[in-house]
Amino acid sequence: MPQQKLLQPPMLLLAVGGFLAVATEVLPIGLLPLMAEDLGVTESLIGLLVSAYAAVVVFASIPLNAWTSALPRKPLLVGLLAGYGLSNVILCLAQDYSVALTGRVIAGACHALFFAVVFGYATRLAPPGRMGAAVALVNAGNAVAIAVGVPLSTWLGATVGWRWSFGCAAIIALLLAVGAAVVMPAIRGSAVSGGTQLKEALAEPALRRVIVAVVVMMTGQFALYTFITPVLVQSGFTATNVGFALLAYGGAGVLGLLLCSRLTDTALRPALLLSLLVMTGCFLAIALLGGAPAWTLAAVIVWGLLYGPVPSYVTTAALSAFRDHPDTVAAVHNSTFNIGISAGALVGAQMLLVGDPSVIGFAAAALTLLALVVVFTGARQGFPRMSPK
Repeated sequence: MPQQKLLQPPMLLLAVGGFLAVATEVLPIGLLPLMAEDLGVTESLIGLLVSAYAAVVVFASIPLNAWTSALPRKPLLVGLLAGYGLSNVILCLAQDYSVALTGRVIAGACHALFFAVVFGYATRLAPPGRMGAAVALVNAGNAVAIAVGVPLSTWLGATVGWRWSFGCAAIIALLLAVGAAVVMPAIRGSAVSGGTQLKEALAEPALRRVIVAVVVMMTGQFALYTFITPVLVQSGFTATNVGFALLAYGGAGVLGLLLCSRLTDTALRPALLLSLLVMTGCFLAIALLGGAPAWTLAAVIVWGLLYGPVPSYVTTAALSAFRDHPDTVAAVHNSTFNIGISAGALVGAQMLLVGDPSVIGFAAAALTLLALVVVFTGARQGFPRMSPK
């Protein structure tokens, strides 16, 4: 099927929805100092807004998917997008930490189900043999959120106030909800119960290995990325130019995804191993070069370049490990991914309390190296030498 068949309005809306979801999740990262000062709490507590969000996703993804597996997908998607709008309005108006936390819990509940619905749609809309490309297209929205969302929110926060970042996200969410109601095709829910789907999926050894690999690698990734702003400040960046470094990281991630998206369908295993190896080196460099801003920026850019396609690799690996119930596998993967995000934020927060920010890089490097071992030893199950078709 020609490549242009992939680029249809429903798939593009899913990609923009991915942008919204990830932008909402990571918005506090670039706004740590501003939110902490305005709400009267520590930067570590603001960082835990990311962790709390991820924790909701961890615990809610699988049960929410099970409870809603029989529901039509289109109205469910519209409702989730509207929920993102509500949560960001609450953050925009929050005057204390508890209200901000409430908004994050609502967003986390939406996120818990969102990617199960989105990747379920993507696998059904993908041309034959192009599932990896469909996943990469959705994840392009996620990568752009990292590239544009965090640095743009940092710039907005520094110029007109951090609340505008959440206000803009709310507007995008509501527009997407209207768009989804118009362009998305109707897809019926599953006749197989959610509990049965989950039992069948978790019985697959290949999926279990992907789960372990994703938890470990995301813990390492987000231990450092959640607190990248204080790490950069320690390295010599100022509050005004740290946004440039975040933009460089995100732009490199988008470039990496564009350059490597085809590998998702053709060379997933070696591409993922290379990414993990280079990321390990970058994390060590950041830990060792905390006082050298130019070299730190170089390490951050290379890190972004190699991490950009990683979510597409691991999502495709999960969906390929068990193809019978893509929504349930996507829900399990979403929970798994966010276990890593939550654990990473907790690891980073604890290390920030007891040491300099840059030393988080040592922990991140150790975890990423362990993930590389899990992937390398999964040649028979989970990460086969021959890429899935």
